[in-house]
Parts: sequence; C-alpha cells; structure tokens
Amino acid sequence: MISFRTLVKTLVGAPRSLDDEQRAELEWLRQENALLREEVRRKRLPAAPFPSIPRDAGIKGLCELTNPARYLSPDWFALHMDLERYAMDKHCFQTFNGAIYRKGWEWTHCLFGLRELGMLKPDHRAIGVGAGRECVIYYLADHIAHVTATDLYDQADWVDDGGKEASLTLVERSKAHTPATVDFSKITFETRDGTSLGYSDDTFDFAWSLSSIEHFGGHEAALRALREMGRVVKPGGIVAVATELLLLEEHRHPEYFTRSQLMRDLVEPAAAQLELVDDVNFDTLTYEYLADGVVMPAGRDRKRRHVVLNDGDIQWTSIMLFFRKRELRRSP
Repeated sequence: MISFRTLVKTLVGAPRSLDDEQRAELEWLRQENALLREEVRRKRLPAAPFPSIPRDAGIKGLCELTNPARYLSPDWFALHMDLERYAMDKHCFQTFNGAIYRKGWEWTHCLFGLRELGMLKPDHRAIGVGAGRECVIYYLADHIAHVTATDLYDQADWVDDGGKEASLTLVERSKAHTPATVDFSKITFETRDGTSLGYSDDTFDFAWSLSSIEHFGGHEAALRALREMGRVVKPGGIVAVATELLLLEEHRHPEYFTRSQLMRDLVEPAAAQLELVDDVNFDTLTYEYLADGVVMPAGRDRKRRHVVLNDGDIQWTSIMLFFRKRELRRSP
C-alpha cells in the first residue's frame, strides 16, 4: 500500500499517470477521510439524550415503522447491544447523538418481537428467507435448536445484481465475527427460491425475512413469499417480515409499498392464513427523522439518522410486521 503523501505527490505532479491500483487507493482514502470528518464532527456536538423524543412516544404494539423510541426501552436496547456481538456490521449498532441505522433496528426488533411472542425456545426450529449473512442467524443459533438460512447463495446473477449478501464468501467471513458460543452445526445454509421454498407444510416453528421479499419480483411475488413462509410454519407459529414502506401515498415503486398497497396487496390477501399480532403503528417517526433523510446513493455511508432514505423521487423506510399462523379449524 502506497503512502498518502506519495499518492498526493503523484497526483499533483502527474495527474494522468495514476494506475488502477493508485486510483483505487485514492478513492479509498477519500471515502475514509469523509467518514473520519463526519465522526469527528459528531463527537464535537454537545452530548444529548438519545434520541431526543419523549420516552413513551411511538411505542404501542410490535408491528411498526422504524422506531427510534425503541432505543429508550431498556429491554429492547439491551438486546440491541447483545446482538452487536454477532454482527460484522458494527456501524449498524452505533447510537451516538442520533447515529442510528434502520438495519440495526430491523435485526433487533425482529428478535425482540420473536422473543416477546414466545418463539425463542430451546427446542424451536426456524427458517430465514433471503437471510444472507444476517447476525440474526447466529444469534438464533445460540438460543434455539436449529436455524435454516435460505437465499440464492452464490447464484451469480443474483449476487452480482444487488444480492451481494448472498455471497458464500461473505457468509464465511461473517462467522469470524460471532462469539465462540455459536455452534455452526445448528445452522444450515441452503439455496432456495423464497417464493417456492420446497419444504413440507408445518416444518418450522417460526420464519423471518428482513427487507427481502420486495426484491423477489414485485408485490405479487412478495405475497407468494409471505404465503410460502406461512405454509412451512406450524399453526400458531410466527412469521416476522420487514419490507420497504413509501412514506407518501403518491409515491410509486415497482417493489416497495405505500401504506394502502401494504394492506391491499400483502396483509389482506394473506389474512385467511396469517393474522397480524396487533395493529400497525405508522406514527413512529418524529420531525427530525423525517426532515433529515439520507440522500441516496451519495449518503449511503452517512452515520447520522440512517432511517429515512430519499433517492430524489421517493422517500421510504422499513416496516416490521409480525403474523401468527392461524390454528387449523377442526370439523365438529
């Protein structure tokens, strides 16, 4: 690796003589310098309670939009900090002066909801759909009997086209960031289509899928994936799903959902098989999060309030839904 001083001299003296390695090194240094400046700037801010909203604001049931108020809940936040031990994406667990990431919220709230609903039992078996290398996989392996993680693992077309989390190379790398307590023999990674899992009915105690079903080919494919998870889960079991919610009804996206689309195209069609465990709380985001969205893709690495995303046309965030599979009705 060449030094920064040498690289600068090369750039100033002969800007057209940089080879590919030097250009890559310069770009890496530029990105690291930007992140460092942001880190220093935020640490110079006056210390303040986190987040700056009333303690009881926005906490109702389990089904909800990304919810900064959860970070003020001792039980939820303790789980959040514990989960970090299983993650290679440490930045998703930062909480200094509003530096929260919706992905970290998704992972923690999924597990929190499953725990509250009685799913984290030593004899339970779970399936993750579009699970990639999520820290949720390894946390569950420490708390239940077996975890089946499914994705289009190492399918070149998917991995190269937005599905990099399904790279088995990254999966192996993620294992090195887990506690020594994780028993990898309790985890199976399988290549499966999320809309046609291929397992028998009523195989698993619960299922989860985080910001994946919307990428399976539109709303109809997302519904098929939800129903498929419901099929392979035992009656009374839980299906935990996070997806992308557009913040305004006027917004349109081929994969993401508006509030009305979420209910019309996902929740209501699945209601004969799966019922929400409680009403959805759509009122979790305060002004500071709505006004301070992340501009994509330029702000992808921003640490401050990585909650609402904005690509110039639409704004969106995560929404978490917990469904319970209806019990079979016995004939009299």
